Amino acid sequence: MEIRKLRKDFSQLISTKSKGLFSFSKEQELKAVESELKAIAPATKNTLFTLIRNSELKKKILLPQQDELCAQITSFAYLAPEKRPYQIGDFYLEPSYNTLFHCIYLNHKEKICIIAYRGTDAKEKADLLSDAQIILGVNAIDPRVGGSLQLFDQVRKSHPEYKKWICGHSLGGTLCYIVAKHRKVDYCCTFNPGSAPNKIFILMLRDTLLKKAWTQKIHTYKIIGDPISLFSYVGETTSFFVPKWNPLELHAMKNFL
Repeated sequence: MEIRKLRKDFSQLISTKSKGLFSFSKEQELKAVESELKAIAPATKNTLFTLIRNSELKKKILLPQQDELCAQITSFAYLAPEKRPYQIGDFYLEPSYNTLFHCIYLNHKEKICIIAYRGTDAKEKADLLSDAQIILGVNAIDPRVGGSLQLFDQVRKSHPEYKKWICGHSLGGTLCYIVAKHRKVDYCCTFNPGSAPNKIFILMLRDTLLKKAWTQKIHTYKIIGDPISLFSYVGETTSFFVPKWNPLELHAMKNFL
């Protein structure tokens, strides 16, 4: 009953935030953001508005080969561990790190390790709590955050000579932001990452505007009108126009595949 109630509350929260977000232009996205930032300092608003205006807007989703690979592996993270493909191109699934919350693919020839953090699973209470905290702006200690940082540290020790790429969608994308900020990553690729106008995101946005080193390795892909990634303009951002009647469809990972 507790999980069922949590799902219902979370669904209502998303539905509320989705109303009025059927627009796709940057100007309309700015208005949507402004309505959510009434209690935020003017300097913070200006930071976010500048990042929105500076972001690249495309009408068709076309990803570079490297990011297309990240999108595929990000989608694998949603599969049950035993159903994930063993190979994609020159990358192979690493069984020792193949768990419910993440998967890792290794290219032994080029010495590249790609860590994919899974996004929200509506069946998982921990995921619903994590996403609710992101949207509500609750600064709480989250088990997924600690686990994601710990995983990166373990991979760094077990594969020190490999380049570390991280990727994720929704909650997984948010976890990527946090890992990229607190650990040394070689590349970070996120898809419609979850966001909120809280202190953590405000600092990340300011770091992006100031071109802090850690933000220079991040590429954010988001769809205009997606209510979950409304404030996700961390690193280099590319926004896409995808006409959908249901705003929650704009958030789906399948849009990038």
